Amino acid sequence: MRQHDLSWADAGHGHPAFLSEMFALAFVRDLTPLDALRRVGGLEDTLAHRTPTEIEQMHNFDEGYPEVVSALVLGEWTVLVQPNGYWLEHLVDALSRGTEAVALLRHDYASPSFTHAVDGKVTTSFDLNWPEDRGGTDPDRLLPLIREAAFDPDPVDDEDESRLGPCEDVVARALRLTGLITGVLPTHEQITAPLPSVHFDHWFSRTRPSGVEDALARATGLVAELNVGGTPGLAAALAAAERGQPVVVTPDSDLGRHVREWSTLARRASWSLNLERSRMSDEERSRGFRFGHLTQALAAVFRADLA
Repeated sequence: MRQHDLSWADAGHGHPAFLSEMFALAFVRDLTPLDALRRVGGLEDTLAHRTPTEIEQMHNFDEGYPEVVSALVLGEWTVLVQPNGYWLEHLVDALSRGTEAVALLRHDYASPSFTHAVDGKVTTSFDLNWPEDRGGTDPDRLLPLIREAAFDPDPVDDEDESRLGPCEDVVARALRLTGLITGVLPTHEQITAPLPSVHFDHWFSRTRPSGVEDALARATGLVAELNVGGTPGLAAALAAAERGQPVVVTPDSDLGRHVREWSTLARRASWSLNLERSRMSDEERSRGFRFGHLTQALAAVFRADLA
């Protein structure tokens, strides 16, 4: 693997290579870019070439604060880039079905992370600041590579004050670890170039659901509360799920387009709370949050076969 300067991964404000204080990358083997984009819930009717700067400029109320992901090919791997977002970290199970995937997240005001998955199951995951506390089905699977990437995966000695706080250059280390696994790494120039990108909605990703218990009852109650029972395809989909049948809703179906609208309402409610509060009334924002609850419940109902 060719060695690259990875300092951009942890660069701060004012540095010419600063990408963002929050971004996610995912690597998936033997999938075309379009297939990889589909797996994370990519909306193909939004396909266009965009730079991270252009994507950041789209993050506003009028455009619905869309989640946007870009793609490039490196060898046998497709690399997905989500500027100013974190959802790719949660979608590696969907990306890895029948193959292998890696995701890493820079998140300066929360938890930066690394995740490796094979055939739909997370094998190894950890907070970049605490590599000794690993999860997954095989947390020691990558141990030699974790050490080679300059992480210290050994349990922390409570008396060793040097290991009681965040590490330095953790995103660069996570990229180095990713390169050891994949044999490829993107450059800063490749990441920031115009790339094919789409809006994506993780609702369509077929990732493993959460909150499956009582999801049908919650969904049914929210459908009544929000008066959306007449939505085309919704009653039939709920009835199929109640019979134990898996339900797949595509983004371009009648029901899928309504789900996209509900997701946009939920994003506007969430992001406008801090960014453009005056654009929604408290009543409108509350209704938007309830649509977010509805989409979460429907995801749990329709993906029960993946739980």
